[in-house]
Amino acid sequence: MERRSAKAGDRNGDNLINRKSSNRSAGLREVASLAGVSVTTASRALLNPELINESTMVRIQAAIRQLGYMPNSAARALRSRRTKLIGTIVTTLDHAICASLVEALQAKLHAGGYALVVTSSEFDIRAELEQARTLVERGVEALVLVGDHHRPELYELMARRQIPFINTYAFRPDRPYSCVGFDNAVAGEKVASHLVQLGHKKIAMIAGIQKENDRASDRATGVKRELSRSGLNLRNELFCEKPYSIEAGREGLRDLMRAEIPFTAIICGSDILAFGVLAECRALKIKVPEKLSIAGFDDLEFAPHLFPPLTTIRVPAEEMGIRAAEYVIRCLETEASVQHIHLEATLILRETTAPPHQA
Repeated sequence: MERRSAKAGDRNGDNLINRKSSNRSAGLREVASLAGVSVTTASRALLNPELINESTMVRIQAAIRQLGYMPNSAARALRSRRTKLIGTIVTTLDHAICASLVEALQAKLHAGGYALVVTSSEFDIRAELEQARTLVERGVEALVLVGDHHRPELYELMARRQIPFINTYAFRPDRPYSCVGFDNAVAGEKVASHLVQLGHKKIAMIAGIQKENDRASDRATGVKRELSRSGLNLRNELFCEKPYSIEAGREGLRDLMRAEIPFTAIICGSDILAFGVLAECRALKIKVPEKLSIAGFDDLEFAPHLFPPLTTIRVPAEEMGIRAAEYVIRCLETEASVQHIHLEATLILRETTAPPHQA
């Protein structure tokens, strides 16, 4: 009797389970059990699939299909292999100009239902390649890059994995891939032209490190081109390259002065370098702009608050972030052909530049 009751109870229990199953979909616990993983792992697979290895994801997907589990948008993303993640690799997180681009990019992506994963290469294109590989392996659906110069293997990776991407901070309409930015060489010309028009004939430059940095090299190219066009030249003794730091700017001015070749103006490849030059001028009691005119590049937040306020090139960092986000979203949700989006870099005149002092 007891065994018959037990069997009857089992049958009743089975019927109860079946009735419950017919009235509701399977839960996350059932998915985890069928896939042979913990509930935590199953939950993570729904919320952050990029954190789960491929073999585990295959089992969880199979369990979801078998059980018909579909609680929310995360599960729908899992079934379609959509992560809604976009990656960006910036050159550094130390500079505010990069933060402006990232913040605008992130806000626009968030509004479109995407999340942003940020890494920094520290101006090393080999590190950038490894970070790109990691981001792709973790499931990013598109990449936003800085500059035009990248390892060939990175471009090959994007093509092989069919990952949409766009370069920022560069406008290269001759390239077969998308970009959004400005012409750094033209921006360099603008600064040099301004100083020439003021009457400066002896002009020096502290550029960023040009190796594997198309932005730094293009800015230097533009300055040299404009000076040549005006019948002037940028002497080798009055040109140096420095990493982007305040101390490097101070060091750069000392290096140029050691050449003992007079100059009345100096163009810096970034506002950070210009900040250092201005600080060194104060230490050496060189009056700006009476004895030396200084121009920067980027128009960072501190530029108008320096003493005197800094003449510089305003870089459209926020607009680059917005337009890059719009492009990758179009690529992922509809279709988008290669686009070359041109933005303007504007010369901002302040008080660190003036006509050369007449002795």
